[in-house]
Amino acid sequence: MIRIDKKNLQLRLGIIIFAGLGIVLAGLAVVQGIGLQLHLDQRLSPPSRVHIFGTDALGRDMLSCLAFGTLVSLIIGLAAVLIAAAIGAGLGFLAGWHGGLLNLCIMRSADFILAFPGILLALALIAFLGQGVINLIFALVVSGWVGYARLVRGEILKIKDQEFIMAARGFNASSWQIATGHMLPLILPLLLTQAVSGIAAAILAESSLNFLGLGLDPRLPTLGGMIDAGRGHLFDKPMMVILPGACLTLLVTGFLLMAEGLKMQPQAIAFGKNMK
Repeated sequence: MIRIDKKNLQLRLGIIIFAGLGIVLAGLAVVQGIGLQLHLDQRLSPPSRVHIFGTDALGRDMLSCLAFGTLVSLIIGLAAVLIAAAIGAGLGFLAGWHGGLLNLCIMRSADFILAFPGILLALALIAFLGQGVINLIFALVVSGWVGYARLVRGEILKIKDQEFIMAARGFNASSWQIATGHMLPLILPLLLTQAVSGIAAAILAESSLNFLGLGLDPRLPTLGGMIDAGRGHLFDKPMMVILPGACLTLLVTGFLLMAEGLKMQPQAIAFGKNMK
């Protein structure tokens, strides 16, 4: 398990950023209410008591769009990293544990994925599959599982011939028991650190795709889409770009700080229960 150091500055800053962003958006939303209806007669309205941050080019409340877009980015980033980490860790374990032809096939597939820049591969998949939440998550997973597979494979190769693993195999422990009871506690801290930083990368990629108009339905407010829509009003309504840009920056910065904080943690590793 991981022993959390409450005095870790990076981890505390990351948590404070998330707590602050969540409290501000949730508090303002409770005061004002959430509504994503289109009101073309109220487009580009200045801040008021009804619309704290004003309205966008479609007459939607900017605060509601910010809250919705931030939530969408978090959900997509978390889902994409969770699936990519699970697939990558499983494939990495198989490659490192069994070796041979299976290792060759998995790692050559990883090399093939790495031959393409992640954002370009995601762009190509979205252009081919079409827009939508499922397709966007799939595109991020395809370009994101490789790092977790390589990390886990490298760790498995380092520990699979150690004495406690050989002892477990001598007691006829299954591959699943060895993986979950002995190897996972050793690999989990590194995997968790990479996953947290991977969430930041996934959120940035999701926002980039939405900025280019190739992510979700343009009618849905997303942080990337809001930045794209605000470019035409950069000089007369700069808050249309500054507000979603600030939310995106805080999200990415928060996850990167948490990843750095986890990396610096003193970690207590549990080797699992003794085999009987």
